[in-house]
Amino acid sequence: MGFLDSLKEGAKKLADRVTGGYGKVEFEINKLDFRPGEEIQFTISIEATGELKAKRVLVHLHSQESTRVEVEVTKPEGTTQKEMKTYLETKNHEFEVHGPLEMKEGETKTITGRILIPGDCQPTFMGTHTTHEWTVEADVDVPMGKDLKSLKTITVR
Repeated sequence: MGFLDSLKEGAKKLADRVTGGYGKVEFEINKLDFRPGEEIQFTISIEATGELKAKRVLVHLHSQESTRVEVEVTKPEGTTQKEMKTYLETKNHEFEVHGPLEMKEGETKTITGRILIPGDCQPTFMGTHTTHEWTVEADVDVPMGKDLKSLKTITVR
C-alpha cells in the first residue's frame, strides 16, 4: 500500500467514525408484480464494513405520476407560444422496520417483514403523456452520514 493509499484509508476510517460508519445493504422482495392491497414481503441484509450506527431502518413505498401537457405561455413582449410542461405528483409511504442499529465491522444483520400496498392506489401506467411508476426502497438511516439504500422498481396492476 502506497502513501496516498494509506492517507485515503485513514481518511475513510475517520469519516466512518464521524458519520456513524459504512456498510452494504442488499434488498430482496418476494416478487416484482403486485395488485392493490397485496403485501410486499422483504428481506434487508446489512453488512457493516466499518463501525455502523444507524438511527433506524426504513422501507419506502413510493409512487410518482408524471404528466406532460402543452400550455400556452405569454412572453414578456406580449407574444404567446406553446410549450410542453411536466407536472409531478408523488406519494411516499414510509415504514420503520427496525429502530436504532449499532454494528461493528464485519457484523451482519438480516431484517424481514411485510408492508402493504394501499388498496385504493393508482396502477402502474406508461402512456404517451402520462406515466405512473412505483418503487420500493430499503433505507438504512445513518445520521449525518450517507444512508445505505437499495431500490426496486415494481409494477402495480
